Amino acid sequence: MQAFLADNPVLQNILDIAAIIIPLSMLFAFCGTCILTVSGEVLSLRRRRSFYGKCAMQLSMLGQGLGWTLLVGGRVWLYFLEQDIPRGSLLITIHEVSWMVLGLSVIFSCIYFLLWKALAQYPGIHIGVGVISALQGALALLLVLACLRIAAVTNLPHDEETTITLLEVLQPVWGTDYATSLCYIPFLLLAMPAAFGCVWLLLRRKKDDYGRDHYNIVLPWCAGWARNAWGIIWLLLLVASGLETYRLLQGSILKTGDAVTAGIRVLLWLVPVLLWAMTTRSETPLRHKVGLSISLLLSCLFMLPFFMGLSSWTPLP
Repeated sequence: MQAFLADNPVLQNILDIAAIIIPLSMLFAFCGTCILTVSGEVLSLRRRRSFYGKCAMQLSMLGQGLGWTLLVGGRVWLYFLEQDIPRGSLLITIHEVSWMVLGLSVIFSCIYFLLWKALAQYPGIHIGVGVISALQGALALLLVLACLRIAAVTNLPHDEETTITLLEVLQPVWGTDYATSLCYIPFLLLAMPAAFGCVWLLLRRKKDDYGRDHYNIVLPWCAGWARNAWGIIWLLLLVASGLETYRLLQGSILKTGDAVTAGIRVLLWLVPVLLWAMTTRSETPLRHKVGLSISLLLSCLFMLPFFMGLSSWTPLP
């Protein structure tokens, strides 16, 4: 297999990119799902409409699938990783810790989902369980990303005389790609579960036949979550690109190709916002299957530059 991939570098690059964007996208979607479901439950009580409560349960089911897939897939990946790295290595310890934290979050999410019908008469208690699960999911995301950051920086080539402390690895330096990536995290935590949720609702349309009115209400609601969160991400990207272009311009090292690339990048990540906005304003949101699928694909592709920024390292001054 390795020889085949060596003879096909394009396929190797595609697999490498997929190994980054798919798990990271699923991680953000899973860890943020409880935020969306709790919001749906609260909205259902406030507006006295069951649509949002049913949607919350559908999204919680999505979270179960994402969580257990990540947990099992992570265990399999760790098994093969341990074959190539000596036991007791810091890298193995870091990945094991991140896997256990993720497992704890999956358990909390599972408890929240299983208690849905048991606590149907006590929505306040169930929402409280959901809030705990949401907080655990956010904590798990931060710890897993921190472990990924430590592992990535540890694997970078360094001079033998260089001593890297944990503070240097995790503390952001203003103006670096790592600091910019940290700014994206809370909004990706809100955008990714909504992006996955829109497509999930389309897939569950025939299985969960709650009627067309149900999907005409909850689909724009999910798309609105994704649009608002991704809109803030796009604004952050616009500011970061503008500052980088200004820095290059001040140093007289700005090339035409760099400016064109920055412009294309900004316009590309604006596409999901526009497609989600079209869904929220549409009277027939179920017809926006292609647009919602493209939005999900582009949002997943954003995980590549996010990971590159997360794994970049700049020593503290």
